[in-house]
Amino acid sequence: MILFSRKNLHYSDYKWTAYVQHDPRVTGKPDETLFNKEEGNEMVYLINKLMSLWDYRFSNTGNKMEKLIHDKLPAEITKQDEVQVWLKENLKF
Repeated sequence: MILFSRKNLHYSDYKWTAYVQHDPRVTGKPDETLFNKEEGNEMVYLINKLMSLWDYRFSNTGNKMEKLIHDKLPAEITKQDEVQVWLKENLKF
């Protein structure tokens, strides 16, 4: 289920790379795959996946996630599963 899409993104400074089908950067579960917060497809994928995993249903929650990742994700956090842990610790409502 798609809860958050490109049209929901707050920022517009993303790169939009075409990925092959089943590329782990934009499919599957968040794992040790490298994450590039400057890549729009990866941002949308990860936000969507985490919203689904954590049962968040509103796009404004996705926007909070995006803003945190975009603006505050530490440079040393480079993998999808690390982003997931960091975001869960830092996402406040």
